[in-house]
Amino acid sequence: MQDLIEKFLNRTISVSERKRLKKWVLSNKENLNTFKKEINNRSENNLQHHFDGKDAFKEFMVAVDKGRTKRRKKLHFVRYAALFIGILATASFIYVAQFNNNDNSESTHVSNLSNQIVITLADGTQQVIAMDDTKVLTDKKGNIIAEKESAGLDFSKIENSSGANLVFNEVYIPYGQKFKITLSDGTKVWLNSGSSLRFPKNLGTSAQNRMVYLEGEAFFDVTKDKKRPFIVNAENLDIKVLGTQFNVSAYKSDGNISTTLVEGSVNVYENSNPDTKILLSPSYQAAFIKENGTLTKQKVDVRTYTSWMENRLIIDNLSFEQILRKLERAHNVSIINNAESLNNEMFKGEFQNERIETILNTIASSTPFTYEIENNVITISK
Repeated sequence: MQDLIEKFLNRTISVSERKRLKKWVLSNKENLNTFKKEINNRSENNLQHHFDGKDAFKEFMVAVDKGRTKRRKKLHFVRYAALFIGILATASFIYVAQFNNNDNSESTHVSNLSNQIVITLADGTQQVIAMDDTKVLTDKKGNIIAEKESAGLDFSKIENSSGANLVFNEVYIPYGQKFKITLSDGTKVWLNSGSSLRFPKNLGTSAQNRMVYLEGEAFFDVTKDKKRPFIVNAENLDIKVLGTQFNVSAYKSDGNISTTLVEGSVNVYENSNPDTKILLSPSYQAAFIKENGTLTKQKVDVRTYTSWMENRLIIDNLSFEQILRKLERAHNVSIINNAESLNNEMFKGEFQNERIETILNTIASSTPFTYEIENNVITISK
């Protein structure tokens, strides 16, 4: 079986060969230990290539079970995950202890592009935000304008003079990354992958409104100021608040713009028609449908729309096409879908900080397709 193990480790193994390998691995304890030892050796010897033995074993166990679950187009991933955990419990009672020390390791077989977080300052200069030893962000004159945090920038701790002119900074977050900004008034903004935020350098008391411009997705925790509303402009919509917590998703490639309220209250309206407002209370969402220009309101599970902040993907009746867009942003990849007949298939499920291969393998267990990875391009075929 050594040749099949090598094929698995080199990612050249076929479906039929996987089944043969699985049958051998699970036939007795000795074979199981041999298989895990080979994976562990590869993991230790290939740290520079980010080969993770734990993830490799999980992927093997998921992939070999594809053929069992083709009977349902709509797969409840949570139910599948319970089945998968049961398989692991019986098949790898030693595996858990063996790899337990690597639980926090991050790995992927999809290489990350060199896209970086870039901020364009009010003075026109552009800077790459590198989380290095530098503790502050400065403008071209050397003035300190923000402090660096572990995964973000804080503009609230720096004294900024409130000039007569309102000037803006703009930050761009590439695919595969997230970023937090604390604005000068203390408002906290978590930006999702593929998003940009244009915001005033100084949200001083002289400004009548506190207005920012979002493209993409962000979660806002707005500092209360009864005299000065906070307004998020998201393409066709404006979201007006005094102080609250809410999520806005406004990617140009998506068919709608949504605002989901977690705490407080917000007014949502088309910026071309501010008289038609929708007032949201917690757990409600306003969605603007771009195709027909309608603004709707519905009650939702807010976890579904804020889970990205915890590296969790919750799929609640999303189409295959919508899922692929989310995966592209979160994992910094390009996906070519040649299985267009799957685009409108609907799914439900939940993943916690999983590699993209694991997610695709799980989906493929109910809606069969194959995929190939080359550099940062994933090609899906039926």
